[in-house]
Amino acid sequence: MRDTLQLTLCLTHDCTLRCAYCYAGRKYAHAMTREVAELGMETGLVEALRTGRGVDVSFFGGEPLLEWDLLRHCHAYMERRAAELGVAVRYGITTNGTLLDRERLAWMAERDYLVGLSVDGSPEMHNVNRCYADGQGSHAAVAAALALMQEFPTLRSRGICVVNPANHHLLCEGVEWLHAHYNGVVGLNFDYWSEWSDAQFDSLSRQLDALQVMMLESYRAGNPIREENIEGKIWSALRDAEQACTHCTIGEQELAVSVDGHFFPCSRMVGVGDDPQITFGNVYSGIDRARQAWFIATRGNATPECRLCELRHRCLNTCGCTNYAGTGSINRVSPFLCNLEQKLIEMADDLAETLCQEANPAFIQRFYCC
Repeated sequence: MRDTLQLTLCLTHDCTLRCAYCYAGRKYAHAMTREVAELGMETGLVEALRTGRGVDVSFFGGEPLLEWDLLRHCHAYMERRAAELGVAVRYGITTNGTLLDRERLAWMAERDYLVGLSVDGSPEMHNVNRCYADGQGSHAAVAAALALMQEFPTLRSRGICVVNPANHHLLCEGVEWLHAHYNGVVGLNFDYWSEWSDAQFDSLSRQLDALQVMMLESYRAGNPIREENIEGKIWSALRDAEQACTHCTIGEQELAVSVDGHFFPCSRMVGVGDDPQITFGNVYSGIDRARQAWFIATRGNATPECRLCELRHRCLNTCGCTNYAGTGSINRVSPFLCNLEQKLIEMADDLAETLCQEANPAFIQRFYCC
């Protein structure tokens, strides 16, 4: 469904891991009640009906599989109510994989879930940040979950690889491991919450240069590396400016419900706490329309330098949660985002130009024949 309300239910603050870069807040045993979950879903359904949209329901955390019974209750509730109201609905989950098993994957595959698995590439890259409370790395458990996922060919999935200052130097190694062990699309999620020094960004740029070479060779070998950022930049070059521009929809097309029932404009902003500056109501009082209007009016990009940039229609500059992470404002772009987006666009354009000149069959099939 293209025109959908993105409804995220943050089922718990608890997690099996203690990832160093986690933006979802302090980990403790505090789960969403069924009442809050049901009221959140009702709000989402009302908004969908009001705007003529479907609903994409996503389960988030903490680690949402810690609340497996609650998740299944939410699914059954949403199925029943969406059918009664005539609202189209799809489901997804973001998980660290440590609690995935064959039975749960079969349940989700049967119900057409999109499973986003957080796996930061190779053991060395992953275990820098993604550890248990005792400091032990979690890669072995997540790799086992990734292998299980391959047993369900109809399962919709994506790999989520977080790149931050502590592990960026292992980026190419991580992507190479993922390409060898996973046949789906991988998204490199760059850590906008952390401070990147100039030296770290230079090091990241060298890794991206090496990744470009890896991707080129993978296309030539007929087994292309699928990475969301680069593919998105290539698509943006093939569309006109208005189509290419990614318009942020926070406050309008996204509704994230915290464990305690507060509404946030994006799931990635929930972890900062129930700050009234970035919430707009709750499941008991409903959506605060004045605050919602503020988000809609304020979102976008008010950074003066961006207005004259010829790359602005291919850049992530309007993403409210990314801007908030980097600058504390939903409409101001951080220097890191600006430099990274320029690098990714340059990388995508060089890759595409070379593959087009070579008339690479895998590239032509992917971007011109679909």
